[in-house]
Amino acid sequence: MLDVLFFCEGTYPYVSGGVSSWIHQLITGMPDLNFGILYLATSEKSERELKYTLPPNLKTMVEFYLYDFVDFPRPTTGSQAQAWEDVGPFLRGLFAGNGVGFDKAYSAVCGESGGLPALSYRDLTSSKGSWDLLTDVYNKNFKQASFSDFFWSWRYAHYPLYKLFAADIPKARVYHAVTTGWCGLLGAIAARRHQRPLLLTEHGLYVNERRIEISQADWIFVDAPKQGQLEIGLGTFKELWINLFTGLGKVTYLEADHIFTLFEGNRKLQIEYGAPAENIQIIPNGVHVEALSNPPSRALQRDSSRFRVGFVGRIVPIKDIKTLIKAARIVAQTVPDVEFYLCGPVDEDPDYFAECTTLVNALGLTNIIKFTGPVDVKTYYPCFDLQVLTSISEGQPLVILEGFCSGLPCVASDVGACREMINGRGEEDEALGPAGLVTWVGNPRQTAEAVLRLYREPSLRQRMGQAGQERVRRYYDQKQLLESYAQIYKMAAAQSGRNRVKAGR
Repeated sequence: MLDVLFFCEGTYPYVSGGVSSWIHQLITGMPDLNFGILYLATSEKSERELKYTLPPNLKTMVEFYLYDFVDFPRPTTGSQAQAWEDVGPFLRGLFAGNGVGFDKAYSAVCGESGGLPALSYRDLTSSKGSWDLLTDVYNKNFKQASFSDFFWSWRYAHYPLYKLFAADIPKARVYHAVTTGWCGLLGAIAARRHQRPLLLTEHGLYVNERRIEISQADWIFVDAPKQGQLEIGLGTFKELWINLFTGLGKVTYLEADHIFTLFEGNRKLQIEYGAPAENIQIIPNGVHVEALSNPPSRALQRDSSRFRVGFVGRIVPIKDIKTLIKAARIVAQTVPDVEFYLCGPVDEDPDYFAECTTLVNALGLTNIIKFTGPVDVKTYYPCFDLQVLTSISEGQPLVILEGFCSGLPCVASDVGACREMINGRGEEDEALGPAGLVTWVGNPRQTAEAVLRLYREPSLRQRMGQAGQERVRRYYDQKQLLESYAQIYKMAAAQSGRNRVKAGR
């Protein structure tokens, strides 16, 4: 049996940085425990390449495909009438943005011991019971939309739900979801099926990130406004998907035995989204301070004739690279010897990367901005004068902490834990002084002005770099992170069954 099974979606081991780095930290930092990964992907056809060398104590790696077709068998036991009475409130709730009735829906679809279901996928999509539920939800909540469009959206959303209920999940002493959404639901199913504890650690708020992604998505049908009607909001079907992920988030919060987050702002939002306050504990990220404070011999050196600004991360919309590029243009008008190094994968969203390179060319910045692709960032941090992060959503970005180890001040947008990482959390931490400057989200001008201020004031830049170094040593060393989770895993594994009351969940 595994000690810990992680549920991952869009992260480890196929995406580098952020949550993936954190998972790799935990696995490699606890060689005495046996880990497993259950990775959720949309389809088997999706091309994926390992971004990490898998550690020897990662004993199981299973991929689960949310939308690949499976010919589910028809059930042979159970009362369908009772099953629909139990499943109906859960499905209604999900598409209204709440997570009520999961316990009864689980029993109806899986059975308390994970046995034969009372309802199959065909029942959920092609039976009289499903038709009655679908039409009732449509008439009460979505009548302004095309019924045909609603029908196919409803069916498309149901398919991964049932696949997750029917999933073959490896046994483990502890289950650990790294997001809510589909991962969180699968974790809740695993915990009930095998009667083992479920842990949830959220870096960024999954519901918020999905809201941003869905609002910008072009794969979701947007119904055109009727004649004489103003187009207000995101549209029926984008709201439907946002509600679904909000509901899945509430299910995960209610089913998790313990919830962990990285900073106080996240904790408050989790409570707002339905997490029980008494179940939440803050455990900040950590980095290998000693290793990052002593750069390798092959590291690039600072060039006093150039002012180098670094960005470390994926070239994807949520990092708002376009704001960084526009800021670089403003800086370059004042600092002709400036260079911006954008270090990170460029292949996760090829269309967005193409848009970024087009913008670089259009603004005449080809000699200023350098996309390095994936690199060993430990060799780049020493050559930077400061680091910039313009994300529109973050949790507690490890790259800021890594930069602190090299004495780099950071200019970061005011998202996630960036403000408290730069300015400190609590009186003792704040007394160290700021380790950078915080800017508004999506504001190239303010980002550029912050970079220019640090360029013009080398002494300020030095003081902020020293504050960051001391802050990361005191409060963000990975030794503290590993000790915390080692104790958590030990206590959770010792639990007999589940610690929470199931009634009403």
